[in-house]
Amino acid sequence: MSKSTPKAPDYTAAAEASGQSSRENTEAQTWANRPNQTTPWGSTSWSNTPVWDPTTKQYVNQWQQDTTLNEQSQKALDAQLALTTGRSELGASLFPRMQDEFGNAMDWSKFQQAGDLVGGGSGYNQKAEEAIYGKWADRALPQQEEARNQLQTRLYNMGLKEGDQAYDREMEKLGQQQSDAMQQAQYQATIGAGQEASRMQGQDLTASQYQTQQRQQQIAEEMQKRGFSLNEINAIISGQQVAMPTMPGFNTASKSETTDYLGAANMQGQAALDAYNAQQAAYQGMMSGVADIGGAFMKPSDRRLKRNIRRIGSVNGHNLYAYDYIWGQPGIGVMADEVRHVPGAVESRFGFDAVNYEVIYANS
Repeated sequence: MSKSTPKAPDYTAAAEASGQSSRENTEAQTWANRPNQTTPWGSTSWSNTPVWDPTTKQYVNQWQQDTTLNEQSQKALDAQLALTTGRSELGASLFPRMQDEFGNAMDWSKFQQAGDLVGGGSGYNQKAEEAIYGKWADRALPQQEEARNQLQTRLYNMGLKEGDQAYDREMEKLGQQQSDAMQQAQYQATIGAGQEASRMQGQDLTASQYQTQQRQQQIAEEMQKRGFSLNEINAIISGQQVAMPTMPGFNTASKSETTDYLGAANMQGQAALDAYNAQQAAYQGMMSGVADIGGAFMKPSDRRLKRNIRRIGSVNGHNLYAYDYIWGQPGIGVMADEVRHVPGAVESRFGFDAVNYEVIYANS
């Protein structure tokens, strides 16, 4: 039966073994994932060179993948590269021209000015009204003057003159007619002026929009000229890109789990500790039974159950000792092997000797 706790597993060694297992597993996985391939367009192959790894302090494989095209694929690739190179060189040759186009700021003063509406509705209306009424007045006012003269002559011939009731009544009647005609002309001039003003304003708006459109077209054309070389360069260099033939994929090997040395060490240590604890529990139970044998005067006194034994005196001619039981309890008494010759003093139970102190004391 073990009396000491089991030794702890070497966890450092277990961890190092797990790390080594992981490296070996990774290396095997890498080898499995490096197949050479052959296709109608060419082939890929792998090679490795051992190099010193300062981290792991050992040599590791440095891999290199090589792709080789067949003759037709290589010619096609060379042609694409040559075309791309030619485009790049041509684009570069146009770059100074683009710099000239963008080198100077845009001269906005050379463009047609945007259209501006001058005057407005009220100005157009007043001018049109004055023009319409003026045209009527130029024709109608002399006629009205002539009509007044003729009426006066006729009235004079009839023997009527200013101040006569008939004369004044006829002249007032003519004046009212002429005044109504004048008001009607003004009203017609107002109506006509509104229509004319609307027409004139529409013409001005059309002219303004035309000027603004011209300006926008001039600016758009100038900006197109400034970016023409840049657009040419972009069109040249944005052609078909060089592409490698696609190699078929393959199923990679699945990575297996590494050996869990550290977990195994933990389980081994725990199992040993569990077994030790079970032994100690059984042992303590047995010792409790030994201590109760024969009543209060029968005590376990087997030398195998004691430690830190030291002599402190004697009793009835027998050596008396102080000691500690192996389960931690202190005690004072004799050794069973030294008093075995006394009749009835020693009994054996459960493989250990116990002393009947009633017998030892009775011989005093």
